[in-house]
Amino acid sequence: MHREHSCIPRVDYDTIADAYDRRYLHNDYSGIENALTTFVGQNLQARVLEVGCGTGHWLRLLGGRGLCVAGLDASMRMLAYARAQARCTLVRGQAEHLPWATKSFERVFCVNALHHFQDKERFLAEARRVLQAGGQMMSIGLDPHTEIDRWYIYDYFQPALELDKRRYPASSQIRDWMHAAGFTDCATHEVQHLPARLSARTAIEQGRLEKAATSQLSVLTDAQYNLGIDRIRQAMESAEARGGSLYLTADLRVYATSGSVPS
Repeated sequence: MHREHSCIPRVDYDTIADAYDRRYLHNDYSGIENALTTFVGQNLQARVLEVGCGTGHWLRLLGGRGLCVAGLDASMRMLAYARAQARCTLVRGQAEHLPWATKSFERVFCVNALHHFQDKERFLAEARRVLQAGGQMMSIGLDPHTEIDRWYIYDYFQPALELDKRRYPASSQIRDWMHAAGFTDCATHEVQHLPARLSARTAIEQGRLEKAATSQLSVLTDAQYNLGIDRIRQAMESAEARGGSLYLTADLRVYATSGSVPS
């Protein structure tokens, strides 16, 4: 069984819950939305579980289509926000111990959450257990192992990329774990391309560089974070002294890895 390396820092989502939903204001996640709606299909009687549901953004989307949805998260603060915006069953718990009976759902998914689970293989085995025959599981997230992504977070906050490579399993690894858990037809495809170019000053003013803005910053020590902010401010001031502006750029890809339970 895989175990999360003990020295990898973890994000305390109770402390960043208030700022979490800002990402939905600043970024286009239409590709993820399309992937989810395609994944759950047209059967409005399907029972759907999101593991690591956070503030309930995706549950609200699916619940608005009339689906029977449920969510699980370890953070009380995140669940408090979810209860305010999503009408569904919400449970505080761990991904490795899903508190539902065997064969309870037709679909299980997680979005930008798998890398937070301490025992990813155990979670996938649990997802397989609670799915009915013919059901499907899907995990959506980054894959920093492709070596093709570019991100200003990685550029200026130097430990961030190495930490992401340790936190995020490669898509091929997820597929191997899914096969081992009993899933079939395991596959990965790109669902969202996230290019970005914004001025550093705008990023600072909009709070996009706050430590709570993304887990890549939240897992850094205060010293690592402050050093990255200092690098950006110095580069920004140098550019402005020459009459220009510093622009922060990103070119990220989000992948969905899915598998089916044999009928």
